[in-house]
Amino acid sequence: MAREDLHFRLRIPEGLKDRIEEAASKNHRSMTAEIIDRLETSFAPVPAEMKAIITEFTHQLIVALDQGKKSGH
Repeated sequence: MAREDLHFRLRIPEGLKDRIEEAASKNHRSMTAEIIDRLETSFAPVPAEMKAIITEFTHQLIVALDQGKKSGH
């Protein structure tokens, strides 16, 4: 990370900080690098193939749940 990168203070719950710290350690990077990677990933576009898979899975889940309601489960 470059020295000219923006610095700012951030308040987060202690439990979340602990989880970030644990993930950063597991991934062999700093907490800052872990947070940046996770933010970058959250903004990445979802490929069309993945959208189709998610749509199909969601459809199948809804059908299965509806069938469960109809059969009384």
